Order: sequence, then C-alpha cells, then structure tokens
Amino acid sequence: MFLPSGRRRLRFPHPARSAAAALAVAAAFLLLPGCAAGGGSGGGGVAPAGRAAPPEAVARADRHVGVAETLAEEGKLDAALAEFGAALEDNPLMVEAHLGMGGVYHEMDEPQQAARAYERAAAIDPDNAEARYREGLMRQVLGELPRAIGLYLEALAIEPDKPEANRDLASAYVQADRPDYALPYAERAVELSPDEQAAWANLAAVQNLLGNHPEALGSYRTATELGPLDDRVLLGLASTHLKLGNFQRASNTLQSVVRTRPSATAYERLGYAEFKRRNFSDALEHYRAALALDGNEIGALNGLGAVLVTYYIQGGRNEREQIDEAMEAWRHSIRLRPQQSAIVDLLARYRR
Repeated sequence: MFLPSGRRRLRFPHPARSAAAALAVAAAFLLLPGCAAGGGSGGGGVAPAGRAAPPEAVARADRHVGVAETLAEEGKLDAALAEFGAALEDNPLMVEAHLGMGGVYHEMDEPQQAARAYERAAAIDPDNAEARYREGLMRQVLGELPRAIGLYLEALAIEPDKPEANRDLASAYVQADRPDYALPYAERAVELSPDEQAAWANLAAVQNLLGNHPEALGSYRTATELGPLDDRVLLGLASTHLKLGNFQRASNTLQSVVRTRPSATAYERLGYAEFKRRNFSDALEHYRAALALDGNEIGALNGLGAVLVTYYIQGGRNEREQIDEAMEAWRHSIRLRPQQSAIVDLLARYRR
C-alpha cells in the first residue's frame, strides 16, 4: 500500500490481530449501544497549526521522512522518531510525517502517543480515512471503545470499502457486547478481503456469539484454508465444535492448543469435551490442570465438581472425600459468581 506521495507505507504490527484473538475465544466486554454514532475525533480534536511551509522546507521534510522510514524498517525506532520530528519542524502540516510518527509510537508500544499523532494527522486532513482508522485502532487498544467505534465509523464514512476498518469495527462492537451490530461489518470485511484470515476469524467469532454455529464453523474452515490458525483462534473453533456437539473434534483441536499455548481456558474446555465423551479420568486431569493455572477458573471448578460427583455416585456413594471436594469446588465457584442457579441447586441437593 502506498501513501499519496508514492512512498510505501511502513508495515507496523497490526493491533487488529489481538482484537481478532479476543473475538476468537468469544469474549464479550462492555459498551452502551448508543455510543456507535460518536462524531468528530472524540476528544475535542487537535487543530492544525501554522501556515504552509516554504518549498525548501517541504523538500527537507520529505527527505527527513524518507530517512525515517528507512530507519524504522531497520528497527532503529528512536532515530526514526527523531527524523519524523525533524520533518515536522520543517513542515508541521505534513500528514505523512504525523502518520509515520504514529506508526513508530505504535511499534514502541505507546498507543496513547500514537493516537495523538494520528489525531493530529486527521486534524490537518479531515478527509484522511487512514488517519481516523489508525487512531481508532489505538483507542481500541487503550480500551476507549466508544471513541474507537466513532473513529472507525468516520473512516468508513470517508472510505466505505476500507476492509480493515470494517473488520476492526466489527471487533470493537463485539468487545462492546454488540455482536448484532458487528455482523454486517464482519460480513463486509470478508467480501472486501476474501483472502484475509483475520477477517474470516472475526466473522466466525461474531457468528458464534449470535448462535449461528454452523455458519461459524464454515467461516473457521475458510480461515483454516488460508493458513495455520493462531492458538487463540483455535479456541473459538473448538468452542463452535462444542456447541455443535462435535466433542471429538473439539478435543483434537484443544489438545493441539494446550501443547503449544497452555491456558486455564483451554484446559477447561478440553475437560468439558472429555466429560461429554464420558472420559471422566481425562476430564478430571484437565480440570485440575486448568485450576493449577488459575484457581478461580469457574468452568473448571464446576466441571471438577461434576466429575467428582459422578465418581461418587458410580462408587456407591462411599467415597466421602469425593463429594466433599466437589462441594468445596462449587462453593468456591458460587463465591466468585453468585448467580449460578444450577450450581446452587446442586449444592442444596448434595448437602442433604
């Protein structure tokens, strides 16, 4: 992709990948539904300063930007930042320099500084969809979801067919617990970029959250055809298999995840898959592994209790330590999340 000057835009790491990963495990966060209409750049904006630079200053600024881009490609970020700064001293209205500076700050894991740089670029050029989109990414990383959504919508108002803006707006709506708002943008993203794996993974996660599990499975399969899936995306695929009752396939997927990226969530889901397959000893092992990583993993606490009670009943109700450990696991779960009527009922039943 090229900037208007013809210079290649630097490929900085894309925070949308982390958003897609969050989607893949079907995590829903929070946002009020009405915030999507946000206007402007959110925080009052940054007014462009100064007059147009003279031709010789513009030429110097362009040279500084060229040097900065080379330095950034070589990983010399501090030097690149200095060169972008020098370019802006010569030409404060140089949008390309503001965008480049934002990209360096992004690479340096300074999203607040990056967002400000992109905001300045948009203030200078209000019709610059890229500047609004990039600031939206940074606001999403910062957890400023209403502002991020507003910026994505502004970018799309300028450039409706911008695939990454459609994709990441969908991810922001999912984080905002509005997968219904996310769906049309996720669908549009795969229409615009049918060969992009992240777009298909996003769409699959949205479909999962909306209960469209067969469609989600199809989207995950398409994502798989485009390359190996990130382990966190595989969690979403496994979740879809579990919803569809494909417990063996879910187990196979989750076993590959725990081999490369063990987590309490992955072990808990694997425990559930094995429990549904009636492999109780394996389920117990996986639930214990989940709790070793996170003693407050509610699904694992509930699953551990279910396996132990199953053993207790199968053994003729003679092993009191099994029911005692099950009850303690369920009590811990209820302390963490009181509104679990099924677990409350189980506690009442087996306390007698």
